[in-house]
Amino acid sequence: MSSNDLIVLGIALLMGVHLAIGVPLFIVLGLGSLAMISAVGVYSISIVGEVPFTAMDNWALLAMPLFILTGDIISSGRIARQLVRLGQATVGWMTGGLGMATIMGCFFFAGTSGSNSADTAAIGKIMIPPMVERGYTKSYAAALAASGGCLGIIVPPSLIFIIYGVVTSTSVGDLFLGGVFSGVLLAMSLCIANYLVCRFSTWGAPDRDAFKFGDAMKAAWDARYGLGAPAVILGGIYSGIFTPTEAAAVAVAYCLFVEIFLTRGLQWRQVPKLLVRSGSISGIIGPVIAFSVLFAEVLSVLRLPDRLATYLLSFPLGFVGTVLMILFMMLVIGCFLETIAAIIITMPILLPVAAKLGFDPVHFGVFIVCALTIGFITPPVGINLFAAAAVSGVPYLNIAWRSWPSCVAMILAVVVIAFVPAISLWFR
Repeated sequence: MSSNDLIVLGIALLMGVHLAIGVPLFIVLGLGSLAMISAVGVYSISIVGEVPFTAMDNWALLAMPLFILTGDIISSGRIARQLVRLGQATVGWMTGGLGMATIMGCFFFAGTSGSNSADTAAIGKIMIPPMVERGYTKSYAAALAASGGCLGIIVPPSLIFIIYGVVTSTSVGDLFLGGVFSGVLLAMSLCIANYLVCRFSTWGAPDRDAFKFGDAMKAAWDARYGLGAPAVILGGIYSGIFTPTEAAAVAVAYCLFVEIFLTRGLQWRQVPKLLVRSGSISGIIGPVIAFSVLFAEVLSVLRLPDRLATYLLSFPLGFVGTVLMILFMMLVIGCFLETIAAIIITMPILLPVAAKLGFDPVHFGVFIVCALTIGFITPPVGINLFAAAAVSGVPYLNIAWRSWPSCVAMILAVVVIAFVPAISLWFR
């Protein structure tokens, strides 16, 4: 190990310490990159300004604040409730039907919001009280909302797929398509886990409603505007009418028009508050992306990703063992890092490994995002746990404990996604 390697390792350890004590991630990445540049001398100091600016001067990133705003509009209006009623009408007749309706409500909502936390909060507010009335423990009801919210970044349109596409130069449109059946598989696995919990434990309840075709059709008609959003967004993208970035603007206009003029679930005076809230979230994410690209650039010049990839592949694990090792790494990282940060920091290391293993970039992206999604319901940084705790009043660790069946189900689904490329690449 060279002296430069020792310096970089020392700086990396200091960065980890600062993250642990709560220093904002963009500051840690920016100062860490500056320290490496100064200590190792790989670049001129001017790159600290040039690379972050270039990273943010990206057409695709314009979609980020727009999809965040879309999620806020829907969660504040009536579309979310209509989608939940559709979920209840289609799966409410099965054992654990109300729990499954929560998951399906999250699935349908994900097709318009692209955000996991908005998914959890919006559906949780609607579904946790009736689940408790039906006999579900409040902590398990909150866990279902948190687990279903994970679908928010898998089912297109997805904010995280946009970030992944920008960071790795992968087609965002292809990633959206890759997330379609992956999201269906994850939703099915969560529904099966809920069925088993309601059938064999005291957490859930064997509730069920009689299936009525007329009610299902009425619910589908009431939810037509919510179901129309992903049709408009994805239809426009793949017919060539607009790009994924322009689709984000179309999504805002569509949802705003529907909520104000058709469902009347939103009033004009609420819009400024939604803009401020969405803007503040975008303002938090933007600097993280900018300085993480700088950090990745410095690591790339030092050839650390290639060397780490060679080291990881030196273990005699074979293809299966290496993929499972990557999955385990993502599960651990997801417990401690926010998903955007995890993608930006790990991709320079893992992309060379994926290339040598023969992964298609879209398949690998879907696999990684699905694996990191599980971190939303694992402490200590599980964002969905905190969102569910906020809307239910249940301590987040109690929700985390009740989430373990969902975690197991999602891990098994991600293993299938990793080893069956056709699920992510069905469109090719």
